[in-house]
Amino acid sequence: MLNLSALCRAWNLPPVLSTWTPETGTIHQTLLFKTATKSYALRAYRYTPSERGRIENEHAPIAYVQARGLPALAPLPLPDGTTILEQDGHFYALFPFAPGYQTLRGHLTLGEVRAMGSFLGHLHQILRDYPHEQVSQSQFTFDLETTLMTIDTIEKAIRSLPSTSDEDEQALARLVERRLWLITASPVNMGKFLALGQQVIHGDYQETNLFFENGQVSAVIDWDKACVAPRAWEVLRTLHYALRLEKAACRAFLDAYRRVLPLPSTDLEITAEAYGWMQAHNLWHYKAVYLEDNQRVRAFLGPGPFIPFAQKWAILRDALYDN
Repeated sequence: MLNLSALCRAWNLPPVLSTWTPETGTIHQTLLFKTATKSYALRAYRYTPSERGRIENEHAPIAYVQARGLPALAPLPLPDGTTILEQDGHFYALFPFAPGYQTLRGHLTLGEVRAMGSFLGHLHQILRDYPHEQVSQSQFTFDLETTLMTIDTIEKAIRSLPSTSDEDEQALARLVERRLWLITASPVNMGKFLALGQQVIHGDYQETNLFFENGQVSAVIDWDKACVAPRAWEVLRTLHYALRLEKAACRAFLDAYRRVLPLPSTDLEITAEAYGWMQAHNLWHYKAVYLEDNQRVRAFLGPGPFIPFAQKWAILRDALYDN
């Protein structure tokens, strides 16, 4: 992490009085600190010097959205007007504290859920004309053989641990179940999904990246996963990750979103099928914990058996479409 004295000089800040680390965040490092006048969030990127463009692609849509009236929290400029500080081969950005409060997953009220849905509709509306080439291009491709080989590698890593916990044993059991499902399930034709209209999306729209105030979303942060995809992909991802496919919350979110932007049920169904197939191939949390020793991600492993997303979606579908 950058020396805080150097940080204060770079941004012309008063001395730091206290620091602390947020509980959320799994990719880049964030340090929260307080000066005599204000509080800030320092973002320390894990990118290499050759990847500076990825940070620029993160900051640009923030400025675009903010200029059009939505509260995207923008990085503070350095004296030369730029927003990225490079020090000893590492990159940093400084953000002001977001206004409002955050709510933990599982504790979102229906009012907050409706605010999330409405805000995402407005966000997608604004991002509709944002240039595709200025963000990452989503990869909706996968290779079954590669996925199965990765599962084998992770299983070997777990079995090679000096000792395994109940959580490790459950992870191992879920990997076995996942492999069996992938081998026996009918592959999804991604063509229909890829034919849906695509635009720039936030990419990680969930409660950890949102702040609330006066019944509205007061700030959206963390744009490093901004990408090009169908709008329904982000909606599905939010229903899954942030709302845990809970019926009342998902219905409230979707209704609020549709009051701003139409989203046909056919688009949602096509996306749900593709999303479920991609999720079955998605091993990022297992790789992070067992191959990269990123223990902050361990909380995402979760208990219980492997249940294909398609089964979970089938239970939710009727509640979403019943008028």
